[in-house]
Amino acid sequence: MRKLHPFLHVSLSLKKMYETLLKLKYAGKLVAIALVGLITLLMLFSAIWQVIVRRHVAQFDETISPRMAAATQEAFAEKAAYEAAEFRVKRLKKEAWTSYEIEKLRLQTDMLARYAALKYYSVVGLLSVLALSALIMIGGLAGAKIRQASVCMARIGKHSEIPVHLKDLPTFYPIAVNLSLAEIQASASNAHETAYQISRQMLEDITTYTRALAGKRGLLSPAALFADSQNALVPAVANCPTFAELLQQKKIASDKPLICGFDEQGQPLFKELKEIKTLAVTGLQGSGKTLSMAYLVASAVVAYRVQVYVIDPHKEHPESLAAILTPLEKTGYVTLVNPIDTPRVIKDLHRALDRRLNGEEACTPGILLVIDELARLSKMDCFNVLLAFLERCTEETRKANMTFIGSSPKWTARHFNNRADIRRCMNAVLVHKSKPSQADLLLEDSEYKQMVKELEHPGEAVFATDYGAPTHVSMPLCTREDMQTVAQLVGVSSEKWLIPPLEEMPQIAAIEEQTVSFANAKRKKAVSAK
Repeated sequence: MRKLHPFLHVSLSLKKMYETLLKLKYAGKLVAIALVGLITLLMLFSAIWQVIVRRHVAQFDETISPRMAAATQEAFAEKAAYEAAEFRVKRLKKEAWTSYEIEKLRLQTDMLARYAALKYYSVVGLLSVLALSALIMIGGLAGAKIRQASVCMARIGKHSEIPVHLKDLPTFYPIAVNLSLAEIQASASNAHETAYQISRQMLEDITTYTRALAGKRGLLSPAALFADSQNALVPAVANCPTFAELLQQKKIASDKPLICGFDEQGQPLFKELKEIKTLAVTGLQGSGKTLSMAYLVASAVVAYRVQVYVIDPHKEHPESLAAILTPLEKTGYVTLVNPIDTPRVIKDLHRALDRRLNGEEACTPGILLVIDELARLSKMDCFNVLLAFLERCTEETRKANMTFIGSSPKWTARHFNNRADIRRCMNAVLVHKSKPSQADLLLEDSEYKQMVKELEHPGEAVFATDYGAPTHVSMPLCTREDMQTVAQLVGVSSEKWLIPPLEEMPQIAAIEEQTVSFANAKRKKAVSAK
C-alpha cells in the first residue's frame, strides 16, 4: 500500500473530527428540542392539574365550609354553656361553703353559753367533791383523835374501876388479866403464894404502864422515850413461841387445829386447814415468808398427816422452801416436785379432785399444794389450768379436803400474764412486810393496809380471811432442826401416793387440749368484755 503524506493524513483526521462534531451538534439540538418539549408538556400537565385541583378545592369549600362554620359555632356555644355551668357550680359551692361557715359560727355562738355553764358547774362540782372529801377526811381524823383520846373504865371486881385511855388498852391488858387472876385465886382458895406472885407481876406491869404513860406525856427524857418506843415493838415477837416450843408443849399435835400465828397479846390464832382453802403469802425479801410457809407445811403434816406437794423453782438454793422441807421428804408426807413436772401434778390434782367429789376416792388424807414464786408459773402453758384449779379450790376443795398455799413477792396483773383474777381465787392472805402497792392488792380496807405499814420484825404478818377481820400475828420461828424433829415425830407414811412419782408412771401427755382451749376462750371472753 502506498503511504500517504503526513499532512494529508492529518487533514483526513481533522475532517473526520469535524464530521463527528457536526453529528454531535445535530444530536444536541435534537436532545435540547426534546427536553424543551418535555418541559413544555410537563408545564402544560401541571397547569391542567392545578386547574383541576382548584376546581375540586372550590367545590370542597362550597360543600364543607357551611358545615365547618356550623360545627364551629356549635362548639363555641357548648364551650360557653360549659363555662357558664362551671361558673354556676363554683358560685353554688362558694355559697354552700359560706352558709356552712355561717352556720358553724352560729353554732359556736350558741354553744358558748352551754360551755360556760358546763365549765361553771364542773368547777363547782369539783370544788364540792374536794370540799366534801376534805370534810370526810377531817371528820375521820377528828373521830380517830377523839376515839384515841377517849377514856374507858376498866372494872376489876365489884368495887374497883380504873380509867384507861383507849390507845393504852393493849398495854393495860396484862394488868387487867393479872388483877382478875389474883382476885379469882384469892376468892377460890387459900393460895396466897400464887396470889402474891400474880400481884408482883401486876406491880411490874403497872410500873411499865406508868412509864409508858409518863413517856407519852413528856415526863421522860428523849433517850428513854426512844428506848420505850423500841421496846414497844418487841412484844408481838417476844410473846410468840418457837415451833420447837410448840412441839414440846404439845400445842401442835395430831388432830389439833392449825395455829396460824399469835396475836399481839400472845394468844394463838386457831384455824382448821379446810377453812383456809387457798392462802396467798407475800412479803419482801427477808420478811420471813419462806419460814412462815415452812411452819404451816410442817404444822399441817403434824396435825393432819396431809400429803404435801411442793413446787419451788429455787429448790436447789440452800435457803429455799424446798431445802428447808427436805428432811420431811423421806417421811413420804412431803413431795418436792420438779418444776418440769408441774403440768403433770396439776393435771393429777384435777383428777384427784374429780374422784373425791364423785365419791370414787376417800377424802383422807388431805392434800396440800404449795407453790413458791407463783408468778414464775405464769410463763408456763399450764398456768390457765392452775387458775382453773384455784377457782375450784375456792368452791369445791373443802368437800375434797384439798388446800392451796402460794407465795409471790408481787401480785400485780402484769406479773401473772395479765390475769388479775388470780387474787380473787385466794380465800385467805398472809401479808408480811411489803410495799404498800402490793398490800393494796390483797387487802381492800385502808385500815387493814395501815396494819402492814406497822410491821417491823421478820415473821410479823397480817392474816386475813374472807369471813374474818385481819389480825396482826407473829409466826413461830421454824428451822431445819425442827424439820428433823417433825420427821422423827411423824415417822414414815404408810399411805399410797395420790400422785405417783414420774419414774413409776408411764409417759403422760401434756394437759388436754380441750381444757387449755376452754381456759383460753374464757380468758379471751373476759378480755373482750373488759
